Amino acid sequence: MSFITVEEAESILGADFADDSDKARLIKLANTWMKNEVGFVPDPIDPLLRDAACEIIKGIQAGVIYSGIARQTTSESVKADTVQVTESFAEGSVEISEFEQIALAFIDSLNLKPKGFGFEVFRA
Repeated sequence: MSFITVEEAESILGADFADDSDKARLIKLANTWMKNEVGFVPDPIDPLLRDAACEIIKGIQAGVIYSGIARQTTSESVKADTVQVTESFAEGSVEISEFEQIALAFIDSLNLKPKGFGFEVFRA
């Protein structure tokens, strides 16, 4: 089971959202991103999850998802007289594109991720 299929993406984004040779790869990448974020594939798939997957497809096509790692700024200094900017970045931080932000908003609106943590205890 997956979050979105080629046919579903075509119905949302249009049949010409990508070259036929690229569609399967885009769907696979979008489904992988979604699985990593949600943690599981719910059954049935809410239409908002398909919309989120389409946002990821658009972000991949725009070159802002799966394009590399950027760093989160922890400090910045600017010298106006010489136009010099210095930035420090948090270790391992990544930039989140508008497409990812939209997809995450869709996902979060469905309350699929458990809040906090827990575990079951069984007595023998």
